[in-house]
Amino acid sequence: MAMPREKQSYTPVSDVDVSSQSGSESEDLLFEGRFSRVQQRGSHLKRRLLFAFAGFVFLAAYTAVTVSITSMYWKKERLHGASVIDSPLRPYIRYEPTTFASTESSSSHDHSTTLVGHPSDEGDARWSKLMEYFFTSVPYEYMAKLERLDQGVQLPNGDYVANYAFMHQLHCVKRIYQGYFPERYFPNMTEEERGLQLEHNLHCLEMLIEGIKCKADETPLTLRWLDNTPLPTGNRSIAHECVNWDLITQGLEKGRVDPFVAGVFVHPKFGAVVPQGKNTVIENRIGFTADAKGLDYDKYPTHATHHD
Repeated sequence: MAMPREKQSYTPVSDVDVSSQSGSESEDLLFEGRFSRVQQRGSHLKRRLLFAFAGFVFLAAYTAVTVSITSMYWKKERLHGASVIDSPLRPYIRYEPTTFASTESSSSHDHSTTLVGHPSDEGDARWSKLMEYFFTSVPYEYMAKLERLDQGVQLPNGDYVANYAFMHQLHCVKRIYQGYFPERYFPNMTEEERGLQLEHNLHCLEMLIEGIKCKADETPLTLRWLDNTPLPTGNRSIAHECVNWDLITQGLEKGRVDPFVAGVFVHPKFGAVVPQGKNTVIENRIGFTADAKGLDYDKYPTHATHHD
């Protein structure tokens, strides 16, 4: 007779609830996926930041190079002036640092080059040489741009006579300088001439003030003490921003107009201004006209031919 089989009870392998375990594993998988996506997002963010940083570095480098090249270009261009206005003399303008000679008195001037020492034949000759460039020619096209074809002094070749402002300012310095020595330069002046001389000098001083304020040399002149006076004085041994005078003289020479050549100065109403050339005696030796009146250009045309 077979023995009855003993009924075996089922004992779970673990006290952990299967459903709970399955839920826990599923939750772990879910979190694992979440962590993986967070890591992926972090990796993408790092790459984006890296690309952004690289782009910033490239842009900064590009900007620096562009600014440097542009700065060098404009620095080179500024050597020829700001070019705010047009001038036929522009190709002959080049700025460079120049230190002025420090002169405390006329006795310390370089007497071989000075223009304002005590009067001498040598000094007068230097002024005459400089004033050879007082009158110059400007192209017909330049006058057309200014709309002054009917209001200028036209040359036989169609160009026009002008003088550059800095040459006019030098002329003013000459007139004021000569005014200190009337016995040499204007002997036996009449009262009328003295009045004209005063007006001429005041006109020149005004032009010099305008010119100085226009160019505004910004070089700082520091001060220093002297041994024999309590007053400070300027230390002028410093570089200024100046044009190369030799180069600008080349431009003046190229366009130089000799006013004593026949046919250059012919007034449409009064005729030739210097009919005997340099031997012509100018009635108004002061060179200044009080109460100047403009010419009637319709009645007295000032141009001979238009080259339109």
